[in-house]
Amino acid sequence: MPAAAFASAFASPPPPWAPRPPPRHASLRLPPPRSSSNNSGGGGGDKPTTSWVSPDWLTSLSRSVLGRGNDDSGIPVASAKLDDVQDLLGGALFLPLFKWFREEGPVYRLAAGPRDFVIVSDPAVAKHVLRGYGTRYEKGLVAEVSEFLFGSGFAIAEGALWTVRRRAVVPSLHKRFLSVMVDKVFCKCAERLVEKLETYALSGEPVNMEARFSQMTLDVIGLSLFNYNFDSLTSDSPVIDAVYTALKEAEARSTDLLPYWQIDLLCKIVPRQIKAEKAVNTIRNTVEDLITKCKAIVDAENEQIEGEEYVNEADPSILRFLLASREEVSSLQLRDDLLSMLVAGHETTGSVLTWTIYLLSKDPVALRKAQDEVDRVLQGRLPRYEDVKELKYLMRCINESMRLYPHPPVIPCASDKQLQS
Repeated sequence: MPAAAFASAFASPPPPWAPRPPPRHASLRLPPPRSSSNNSGGGGGDKPTTSWVSPDWLTSLSRSVLGRGNDDSGIPVASAKLDDVQDLLGGALFLPLFKWFREEGPVYRLAAGPRDFVIVSDPAVAKHVLRGYGTRYEKGLVAEVSEFLFGSGFAIAEGALWTVRRRAVVPSLHKRFLSVMVDKVFCKCAERLVEKLETYALSGEPVNMEARFSQMTLDVIGLSLFNYNFDSLTSDSPVIDAVYTALKEAEARSTDLLPYWQIDLLCKIVPRQIKAEKAVNTIRNTVEDLITKCKAIVDAENEQIEGEEYVNEADPSILRFLLASREEVSSLQLRDDLLSMLVAGHETTGSVLTWTIYLLSKDPVALRKAQDEVDRVLQGRLPRYEDVKELKYLMRCINESMRLYPHPPVIPCASDKQLQS
């Protein structure tokens, strides 16, 4: 499909209840706490990591030399300014991306220095991209800057490896597993979050909801994946700090002018790279230790999968399911797959929850309608997995948040021919 048709076929205006982007000084979305000193407060306040960002003159030069300013794709171009790029470095990611989404629409090109991207923020476009995955699109820069963290995990895997690993993991996410998780994990973690927020509600003190949602989802994924409680809502952990250090490094690498981190010698002497390597080692050692302990239990009990929706009642984790399935896979591959779910899964979920709360807070009618639906369906009790299909309006709000939240596939463009293929 030509790029012009690709852009126009899916273009859709934002819904009436979608807010205008917050001012650049807004503190709605700050990075999650990246050090234990911030864990008791309102969330991350770290300044962006110093990076070899792409200045405005380099953006202009690359567009002139490479002809990026003269393409006939029809896709709007949102050129990044230096301040905008710096906002992407461990800071308020959604501010510049949402601004361009409102200005340019759900499909636009982002030119930043020598790099050129197509950003999509619409479910129909994302579906088009993902269905053509492996034949027309590739993860490109995302995989390049994240390999140090995810290894060969399916978060950045492509082609045959991605297909094989996805098929290996998906069976563990069956209906019975989700039902057990809602009861044993999701509700309990949500209750802990509510308890945490009560103090702020009583005092009227502002709270960084993205930081809190991110902590909650990290606890949820820790229990769902490993049957391990990070307890990040109430305690400090070197693993939690390591996760955000690694994510921050991946963000910084995506805007580095030169990929100096590909040179082994520099990685051993540059403080930022030394810190990133220590963080990754902390995460990997933790995951490997959890795998070793769980494998010893599974082997001692000679546990095996019984039925398509098998769940170990004592430990219903995904790790337990994968080990009991006796799949022939290396320990490193299993580690990288689980690490992919741990690190990549919680931040995106926390951000969508933040957007949902933000959008509802800007529309009293929608907020009341969502609350009435929750009261009608749950009638004062804790939710069950079966309730999801009854919460139709709330799910619409969440889906709309996922459309607006600019955490879409980011497709590096090697040339205009790739755009038009």
